[in-house]
Amino acid sequence: MSARRLFYVLSAIAIFHLTGCATYGNGVQQALTAVDQGDYTAAATQIESTLSADGKDRLLYNLELGVIRHLEGNYAESNRLLEDAARITEALKERQLRDTLMVMMSNPRNADYAGNTHEEMMIYYYKALNYLAIAGTLPYGNARQDAVEGARIESRRLLLRLQALRNNEGSYNQYKDKEERTFSKVMDVFSVLVGNLVDTEDLTYRDDALAHYLTGVSFEMNREFDNARISYLKAAESYESGYAEQFQLGNGMAAQAWMDAARMMQRTGFTDAEIQTATAGKLSAAQRSELNDLEGKGQVLVIEHKGRVPEKKELNLQLSINPNLRALELQPYFFEYSQEEINWFYLLYADKMFYGLVADYLNATRNFRVDFFTKTIFLGPLYDTAESMGLTNAVGNSLRVAVPYYARPVEYGQSQLSVGQQSWSLDPAASPQLMAIQEQMKNAGPEIRAALSRAAVKALTAAAIGSQDSSGLLAFAGKLAAQLTDAAETRSWLLLPGEIQIRRLFLEPGDHTLTLDSRLTGQQRTQRQKQLTLQEDDILLWTVRTNSSTTHVDAPVSEPNQNNQTPIESSPPHDSTSKPTRRLPTKE
Repeated sequence: MSARRLFYVLSAIAIFHLTGCATYGNGVQQALTAVDQGDYTAAATQIESTLSADGKDRLLYNLELGVIRHLEGNYAESNRLLEDAARITEALKERQLRDTLMVMMSNPRNADYAGNTHEEMMIYYYKALNYLAIAGTLPYGNARQDAVEGARIESRRLLLRLQALRNNEGSYNQYKDKEERTFSKVMDVFSVLVGNLVDTEDLTYRDDALAHYLTGVSFEMNREFDNARISYLKAAESYESGYAEQFQLGNGMAAQAWMDAARMMQRTGFTDAEIQTATAGKLSAAQRSELNDLEGKGQVLVIEHKGRVPEKKELNLQLSINPNLRALELQPYFFEYSQEEINWFYLLYADKMFYGLVADYLNATRNFRVDFFTKTIFLGPLYDTAESMGLTNAVGNSLRVAVPYYARPVEYGQSQLSVGQQSWSLDPAASPQLMAIQEQMKNAGPEIRAALSRAAVKALTAAAIGSQDSSGLLAFAGKLAAQLTDAAETRSWLLLPGEIQIRRLFLEPGDHTLTLDSRLTGQQRTQRQKQLTLQEDDILLWTVRTNSSTTHVDAPVSEPNQNNQTPIESSPPHDSTSKPTRRLPTKE
């Protein structure tokens, strides 16, 4: 094939590729749709045919299939898959450095997927839920106690990971201490001056309040009330000290955790005065009244998994040389300008404030052009080094760079739980979607540097290969081919819920009908009912998966495969003053 013909062929391929880059989410879309529709058999078949159990996506194979088995009530198989996932992610941490060269010469999707911090934590969350689910299907006795012990072990494993996380990143309180230092505040001012509108320290995943809370549940189910008290206190403190604010959860779960800590103080012999002192300013009048009316009651803990985490998408950027400024310039590719992409680029990459104004002024004086959506990377003395390496020529006027990005998170409405004439709102307890987005924002700096380096190395290699072709077409073809191999890392655990909401009820022993009215986005609503028989001191769990096209409900822990769901027409709530909001009251 002649160099000129190769030029035209590769140009056509480039246009096709850049306008339709496939992502991981595209590949597993059929499985995701099947889960939304409650067809878990079809979903499992799709995952097994799309992902390899021993290939580069083996971690995702185990994660996605583990959730599907959890949803269909096969808790033992779900735990086996998730334990394999935990082993895989641990082993891959040690291999990531060895994959660096391969990734540099191709793209991150060609390497083994090792997972993100929040995904690793959610492995143990789901394993703990599975053990609690198994316990709920068993009569009181040794087998049930063993299952509860399994949940406690998984909670402890999660807490060990959290402790390691705090050792590396610091706790919320330690971060608050750092924030209050004068020097730190001065540095913050200068960080804004150089254009950083996102402080990645604020995005660090430092603790998991829900993990502490579920640990308390497992201790309480095992009648280890003092250990449960400690775990509930840790949950309350974590929610209050930064976790709820970071993930926009409101104060409902903090209040619930304080209530549960007070209950455990009652069970372990604390006096009313001691409880009053320990929870001063933490409990509402209604909670204090309820605290004195728990004798002989049982409990129902409703855990709703709403929606799905968003999919990572690919943002194509254009890198070019600006010899006037002796700088590199980065901007969104000329035919991609969706609002989501512009928002992500501007927030995380575009020039802002001091340096951006300088770059725009210098460009305007030379070219009569002001561009607010450009990232200017001043090389200074390094420009001569880049020029001597051939990097400036290799980059030229256009070099494609691919990075991942997220669309804005979904805003979920309230869910209402009713028993008889009483009704309560569920409290947001965790937001895996915000965990994913914030972790990606935190990693945006290292990822763009890696992407730039990857593109530059491949451009230099292509330039070297084509250096003996006087027409320059072979060099262009090599550069274009190198760019076509680039892709952003768009893989992630997509069957994680977007948001987790919780409500804990204290009811008289006997038969009860629970009605859960879930609002999703806009006017989308779903209603479910659950009949259960509650005994004194019971703790029964009802786990629910809610999606926009949900036709099946997760099996509850206490009585699997006995759920009924009735879709209802979109309509405003009975209480016309109630509006969907993330900051929910503790009780209506």
